[in-house]
Amino acid sequence: MDNVNLKLVIAMARTYDSLFFEVEKSLKEFELNISEFGVLEMLYHKGDQPVQKVAEKILVTSGTITYVINKLEKKDFVVRRKCNKDKRVYYVSLTEKGHDFIDYIFPKHKDFIDNLFKDISEENKIQLLENLIQLRKVLK
Repeated sequence: MDNVNLKLVIAMARTYDSLFFEVEKSLKEFELNISEFGVLEMLYHKGDQPVQKVAEKILVTSGTITYVINKLEKKDFVVRRKCNKDKRVYYVSLTEKGHDFIDYIFPKHKDFIDNLFKDISEENKIQLLENLIQLRKVLK
């Protein structure tokens, strides 16, 4: 196949766009965008986190994470607090309302994702996952 590397990049970009279009559409039901969901999901599974670590894990800039956390604070889903040991560091935590909200929507989100991939065999999913992990290692 000619230009397989170029075709691979294009196929991956189109797949990424299609996947996140569907995920964003699904999250609109809960009045969230992907970044807001990412913050809530991370805090739900990992507990309180430094703001900068949240930004790194959900792949947004420090400016964007501030905006996202501000939006989540207005919804009373998270709170920010200064670190006792290092006043330059802020932690973000789920509120009770935020915990209850993500606890309610996460199983629905998981079901949605499971449904997206239902027509791909487990063997193919595992192979794709291994290939993507290998690609990420090569790109680092």
